[in-house]
Amino acid sequence: MQASNQDLLDELIPDDQQEDESDLNDQDISFKDAVVMNADWTIETINGQVNKGNIDLDPGFQRRSAWDNVRQSRLIESLIVSLPIPNIVLAENKTSRGRFLVIDGKQRLLTLNSFMADKLVLKGLDIRKDLNGRTYSTLDVEDREFLENSTLRSTVIKNWSDENFLFIMFFRLNSGSLPLSPQELRKALIGGKVLNAIEEYISKSKSFHKIFGEVPDKRMRDSELVLRFVAFDMSFEAYNGNLKAFLDNATKLFEADWDNQQVILNGVLARLDLALDTSFEVFGPNSFKKWLGDNYERRINRAIFDCITRYFADSNVSAAALGDTGSVIQAFQRICLDSGFKESIEKTTKSVGATNARLSMWGRELANSLSLKFDEASFRVV
Repeated sequence: MQASNQDLLDELIPDDQQEDESDLNDQDISFKDAVVMNADWTIETINGQVNKGNIDLDPGFQRRSAWDNVRQSRLIESLIVSLPIPNIVLAENKTSRGRFLVIDGKQRLLTLNSFMADKLVLKGLDIRKDLNGRTYSTLDVEDREFLENSTLRSTVIKNWSDENFLFIMFFRLNSGSLPLSPQELRKALIGGKVLNAIEEYISKSKSFHKIFGEVPDKRMRDSELVLRFVAFDMSFEAYNGNLKAFLDNATKLFEADWDNQQVILNGVLARLDLALDTSFEVFGPNSFKKWLGDNYERRINRAIFDCITRYFADSNVSAAALGDTGSVIQAFQRICLDSGFKESIEKTTKSVGATNARLSMWGRELANSLSLKFDEASFRVV
């Protein structure tokens, strides 16, 4: 992926377009039965639990590691020189006693596991410069034993009521830093079949790569973007303004009947490929970007992504758009200057009103430009 593409992903989801704690406001969450305790585990012990599979780091997501080599190296150095590091937070699996989900601290555990498997070469260290170039197996015996016997404070949650309890803890833990995508937590709590399939799609889809690049987004916004398309494509009428619940329910639907739903998902992802290809042919590198009057906004707008992909995923609409790209571009530039449309893609974009407004306004504009019809009941161009 080019650096400019990664920059676009860094700006992909404005704060009001992603899942957050407000999606839990109407949920009845019980806190009284949860048991929260602290435990000090040695590095050797906790890494052993990871290797046994008792602490789930979800290997399928390791390629999205958000830490570079230097940051990983500094964690190891901090432990060796006795600098404090943050706690990790684990939740005991409700269906498997003694097995844990990672709520906070996955990057720290991934780093430790990678280093102790001799997969990490230390670099960029300033305090213990002599450690640069070392691996776990080439550490001096004293340093290696000190690392193994160092303790990592862990907060362990047991007897939690439902996944919303962990989601609210997840959001609170991350409220003071760069917000994280809850995709990994969703996968651990609800199920991974559809999210694994989306991961595979992202890694292989040339249509997706043309716009978003080949390197997976470290904060998993690309994965959530695809899940959002899938959910809206399959059950748009069920959306009630709660994005988290909407995506959770879509994931549960696939998980409960994967053998049958997998075929359906493949069809939905094929439609997404068609929508992405069509958008790139029409708009090129300006796909999913807002028209400002004399040029396109630099960042991709997720609400516009919803609009464009919904209609371009239809083969008839795609063919018509490719046959008259100039009219489509003019229609899009016109609608971007409409005050109502601008409000629907800039403010409170998750609400039902804003979602319906932007889809219907762009649907009508697109249909008119291609001499097609917009169906108000289904929010489809026919």
